[in-house]
Amino acid sequence: MIPPTVDAALGRIHLRDLSTEPDPALLRRAYREVLAPSFTPDQMVSFESLATPGTTWVGVALHDGAPVGVIVTDPFERVLLLSYLAVRPGLRGSGVGAVLLDHVLPAWRRRCGSDVVLAEVEDPRAHAAGDFGDPTARLRFYQRAGFGLLPVPFVQPRVRDDARRERGMFLAVRPGGETVPQDLVRSFVVDYYEDAEGPEVRDDPEFAALLTAVDRQPAALVPLTPDRYAEIPTLDVTAELLRRDYPPTAAALDLLSTDDRAGAVLDTVWARVLARLAGGERLPRPRVAVLTELLDTLSDDGLLFVSAEPADGAVLQWWFAGEDEPWAGWWRTDPPDWSDDTPQPHLVAQAVRRLPPLPRVALILADVLGVAPAEAAAVVGRAEQEYQELVGVARAEVVALIDRRLDREEQGGRLPAL
Repeated sequence: MIPPTVDAALGRIHLRDLSTEPDPALLRRAYREVLAPSFTPDQMVSFESLATPGTTWVGVALHDGAPVGVIVTDPFERVLLLSYLAVRPGLRGSGVGAVLLDHVLPAWRRRCGSDVVLAEVEDPRAHAAGDFGDPTARLRFYQRAGFGLLPVPFVQPRVRDDARRERGMFLAVRPGGETVPQDLVRSFVVDYYEDAEGPEVRDDPEFAALLTAVDRQPAALVPLTPDRYAEIPTLDVTAELLRRDYPPTAAALDLLSTDDRAGAVLDTVWARVLARLAGGERLPRPRVAVLTELLDTLSDDGLLFVSAEPADGAVLQWWFAGEDEPWAGWWRTDPPDWSDDTPQPHLVAQAVRRLPPLPRVALILADVLGVAPAEAAAVVGRAEQEYQELVGVARAEVVALIDRRLDREEQGGRLPAL
């Protein structure tokens, strides 16, 4: 329960919980006199959004009948987001912000049962002090209030349709002395972005880069004290996408090309695609864009391998070993008992590279890169159903080749080396 009055440096403060006692006139005045002067236009939700009944909670601190502080939170699963904390200009440093954090925030956290409180805080390296406040002073305030900083960069999503994302942000966490589960942070970022911008945000490169930065963290994130903010890297979208996509794309390249000359091709393709990103071009699926460029370049340079001994086209009705084993495919009999000394990855790669180019590309899109069928079909220039049939044929032929290889080894023979 929130106490009705508390003491602060400037005297007696009255606290109003507008989530349980709505007061549209007071909310409008608090928005106009306290919130709007404290945040940039791109950071601030509209008054209509704040006034619409929903899950957003608003608390106001009053002194002599005038609003002097505002706190706004939004509950998410396991997280209570401290969306805004503002003190009337001219009264910052008077203890009003601490009053709201100490008396309102704990009551709301108990109400929603959240594991942690998260808050968005400006990075002083990206935001200078000005009319809307001093980012360095805010970090000092949050440190005194017991917050830590998660060791990942953050970008605030668009809070209005006509607003821009706010880059150069941190996620502050309270309590700051405890580890935070990585899966909690990831889930919050997904829910927050989808709530603010809609599910289509999943196709956004910057959003993908944010998730990649979180995914690279250990299972338990250790918050830093806010005075160590310089240790937190800024978000480099292209670098994060490179980290995410380079390993599987390199694996795809190894299966597609004839020899190691293609390594330089991949570097060139990456540089070209990343330059497109840096130039502001929107690439909903960077990995698909890279692979498409890669296929074109390999073909132009004569590096796309065409088997001299294409596999049979017949598809036998073999059984499938399960989605968790994409390379186990369909087998004519029970899967072979590969001994420990059999180089399974090499055996699979050799079989894949013997496929004709089209089914090989279809197989790589499906089982190496995990590209969605509709997008993969567009890459190979086929209808989606035809693409799915190609994948089925390719999986079957790979297993047929492996079976023949194993049969020949058992008889003392080997397939010709690639």
